[in-house]
Amino acid sequence: MGGIVGFVFFTLISYLLIVLNVPILIIPISLLATIIGAKPLAKTVKQAKIMFNKQTILILVVFTLGIAGQMAIISPSGTYQNGNLVFWSAHGHDGAWHISLMEEIKRGWPFQNPVFAGEKLTNYHFFSDIVPAMVSKYLPVSNLNLYFRIFPFIYSLFLGASAYFLTKKITKSYSASVWATIFTYFAGSFGFVVTYLKNKTIGGESIFWASQPQSAGGNPPQIISDFLLLSSIYFILLLMQQKDRKIRRIVYAICVLFLGTIASFKIYAGVVLLGAMFIVGTWQLIKEKKLTLLILSIISGVLALILYLPNSSGSVSFLILEPWWYIRTMIVEPSRLNLLDWELRRQTYIYEHNWKRVVFLEGVGFLIFFFGNLGLRFVGLWDFIKSHHIIKITIALSLILPLLFLQKGVASNTSQFLQYFVLLFGILAGITTSKIVARFKFLIPFILLVMVPTQVGLLHEFYGLPNSSRPAFAKISSYELNALEYIKENTNKDAVLVTPPYNQYLNLGGITPNIWDWFDTAYVSAFSSRRTYFDDYEQVDIMGYDGKARLETKRIIFENERVDKVKDAFLLANANILYFPKVLKPKVDPEKIGLTKFFENQEIEVWKTN
Repeated sequence: MGGIVGFVFFTLISYLLIVLNVPILIIPISLLATIIGAKPLAKTVKQAKIMFNKQTILILVVFTLGIAGQMAIISPSGTYQNGNLVFWSAHGHDGAWHISLMEEIKRGWPFQNPVFAGEKLTNYHFFSDIVPAMVSKYLPVSNLNLYFRIFPFIYSLFLGASAYFLTKKITKSYSASVWATIFTYFAGSFGFVVTYLKNKTIGGESIFWASQPQSAGGNPPQIISDFLLLSSIYFILLLMQQKDRKIRRIVYAICVLFLGTIASFKIYAGVVLLGAMFIVGTWQLIKEKKLTLLILSIISGVLALILYLPNSSGSVSFLILEPWWYIRTMIVEPSRLNLLDWELRRQTYIYEHNWKRVVFLEGVGFLIFFFGNLGLRFVGLWDFIKSHHIIKITIALSLILPLLFLQKGVASNTSQFLQYFVLLFGILAGITTSKIVARFKFLIPFILLVMVPTQVGLLHEFYGLPNSSRPAFAKISSYELNALEYIKENTNKDAVLVTPPYNQYLNLGGITPNIWDWFDTAYVSAFSSRRTYFDDYEQVDIMGYDGKARLETKRIIFENERVDKVKDAFLLANANILYFPKVLKPKVDPEKIGLTKFFENQEIEVWKTN
């Protein structure tokens, strides 16, 4: 747990130093912290009595397989095949975005949106990219290795450790702790049942809407908020049990650190955890006449607002009321349950005012949603009632909020609340399972077998079968990488690039398409270390920016045939560089609008202002 404390503390200190424009001070601070912590760490290691018995070996096996499973989802991306940089699944999009954020953070304060040049970076959880950015800035480690391999390993280790130690704190049981860790790493939804019945395949990780922890490694804010939420609850329980005043003060400070920063890593985690803390604190005040948790929630809430509000836009509403949307879409969407007849019956019953049948259908829909998302974790219901108030209320909020609210921009973003619902139920399921298998050991193979399909389904979806592997989803060619590296080495760091507008109908074919033919991403910003005028429309939309005017400007630059209009549009973009693959070349020769050719190879042209 000390490693997680160090990670959060390092993130917060780095952020403050960046804001003060003295990020270089993180080096002496890190060295000083290492020197101060070396002696206590050595003492702890010396005192630790690690016995390589069956229990130790089992823990090592669980962690090794769990980390390997999560690494398998993300680590093959960001590697080279025949000189081309390749990506599987959504990692070409998400990885490019996070690497572009790392490059933006390395520039210093104030942060701009790297794919919407000239605008402040708002409404995004960039805290997850601060530590990788600082490591990249001061150590000779590539962004690709940091994002796709090194930090996913660390995050996965932290996730398993937080699950293990939280359960150990709750139960004092080795068996329950191991089972909780197993559920955290391996348990999935019952989506595989649906896909098997539909088409005899194993998959459906998020068919009931909640993404499972197996895929969290590909979403840094999500996996960080997962282990932060578990760690926060661990330290809250430790605070309530601790009698020694000196230790209590230290634990209290850690609680403030975790609770105060978690919203900056992931706002959904901050909402459910701080909300639960306030409710539990109010209950403690009423029942026990104590202010400990209420004051903690208020202090942490103030810190959370101080960190979050300056980087959010007041013009963007966070939530909109839309009850039961997830259950409706789960039932009718062809990619999910595809039970259109169910919805037609519901509407008929509403028209007939047959409310008993309406309530019945809605109730069954909720049960499918509830148990489908939980998968085998539903056994945790046995220990839910007996769990601590902070766990019960956090679970309740994580379930209730998405059933009531959507998010503007991308409505389904509030489904991310559900990930804390399944995460905490995994802890409870581990506790319950340890009791079940203590009496019925023959159930162990069955329990493990029911967990496997989600992991297997994800690997099959990403990479195919061993004898028929799936090619990478997208690539950045070696020629394009050379062009981006040339821009990085030979342009001013404040240069702004204009790139071609994304054309979803282009589809030039090929086993692995070029990334610009696959989807609209931040790859140009990520690998040139420069801001772009407007890219990655999906991310821009999620963050609440209005990109319509900029998209029209890009279309004029590349698709209009009048020199005067193209020239005016490029001036309006306030850009320095025009970048494009040759197959997407603008209709007007860039030389006619006053640009000079800056770089050219077999695939790419780059032009700059004079």
